[in-house]
Amino acid sequence: DPEGGECGEPAGTQADRDKAREAVSLRRDKRGGMRVSSPVRLLCRSIVGLWSGVCRPTAGPKSKVYDSKGRLLSNNKDMCDCLDVDCMGCFYPCTDCGSRKCGVECRCDRKWLYEQVEVEGGEIIRNKFVT
Repeated sequence: DPEGGECGEPAGTQADRDKAREAVSLRRDKRGGMRVSSPVRLLCRSIVGLWSGVCRPTAGPKSKVYDSKGRLLSNNKDMCDCLDVDCMGCFYPCTDCGSRKCGVECRCDRKWLYEQVEVEGGEIIRNKFVT
């Protein structure tokens, strides 16, 4: 059941995952010319715990991590899902809110966040705002 929140179930379509992978690859290229084709594994965290891959954790209505404008509730930061604090948005415009900072799922009222982005080959980008 893709809406059930089971770990290991990817959020979004294959096209969404491809877009996210492409955006991270483009950002990597700007930083230092790492391989564009290297796969990326995203980790997300919610109230429930940590998953490998992008998941849709099941959580109650009071466990939102983002507000209605896509800002982190903990500190009101508007950070891109690529986890680069200086990024102005490197994803395709979100189909729900239009932001270029949403990865495979809109950040508005989202109940989970990315803890880190791991690029095969060693680079790990950690979320500086994970509590």
